[in-house]
Amino acid sequence: MTEPVWKTYTTRNFSTLSYMACQRSDQYDEAVIIIHGITAELSEQKKFASVCRRPANVFLPVLRGYDQMNSRGDVDYVGQYDHDLFDFIHYIKKQGYQRITLMGHSMGCANLLRLIKQNPDIGDAYVFTAPFFHPALPVYKNEASDPSGGGNDVEYTVYTKKVMILMTLYKMNIHRFEKAAAAEIPDEFDSSGRLHLSFRLLISRFPEKVTAALLKDVQAPVTIAVGDRDEVIEPQDLKNWCRDTWGRPVDIIKGADHNDILYDPAFHEIIDEMDKPANEKTIQ
Repeated sequence: MTEPVWKTYTTRNFSTLSYMACQRSDQYDEAVIIIHGITAELSEQKKFASVCRRPANVFLPVLRGYDQMNSRGDVDYVGQYDHDLFDFIHYIKKQGYQRITLMGHSMGCANLLRLIKQNPDIGDAYVFTAPFFHPALPVYKNEASDPSGGGNDVEYTVYTKKVMILMTLYKMNIHRFEKAAAAEIPDEFDSSGRLHLSFRLLISRFPEKVTAALLKDVQAPVTIAVGDRDEVIEPQDLKNWCRDTWGRPVDIIKGADHNDILYDPAFHEIIDEMDKPANEKTIQ
């Protein structure tokens, strides 16, 4: 396995942000860019890169506010993640990659939807893994909106009542409270243990609404996968919702949960074959 290397890139406002690169071969012309969830889950992302079957190099940009390179737990303005991620994709393309596969994990899938809404052709393929598209969708378990600390990816706290008040103020164009803490997550980049996320950071991660139109104009391959042991998502509900709303299939991976789907062999077989016609795929 090629050991991941930490690097940095510069955004349009001259901020320096970090990313993890697993460059397995100089001959690969495909880059897989992963947008992480409410936590970066670095160990799981490394495992994804180590077992990825596609001839591609893997990149994980650490979103602004998570590591220690800029203000922690906050962004400068609502929607800044869109700009940061567009800048990162452009930065990777400039390295000579001919194909860009964009993959979201958990809440990262919501960020990916935001990018697609602005530019349906931003990627050459899209992978939504254990997707947390929007908290209002009727496909999530109670733990997802009112987490108790159990499970792999439910170790966070969202201040639900506070978020509702802040959202009301935001819709009234009252912005002075946007920096208020709205969630608390495990801190992967500091020994303090916990990191508070601001309201404007949190809402920068979701589209305002998840509509049927969001994937309407996407011509590139789209893969949606969830484990049947997911702690956050009701797999069958997600499958039904994606079918009814987008006309898109969902692969349910037997034995996989919210995080270990990232390195599950069946999941990697699916994304390895996602460019093939349906009748040529190993897993139907």
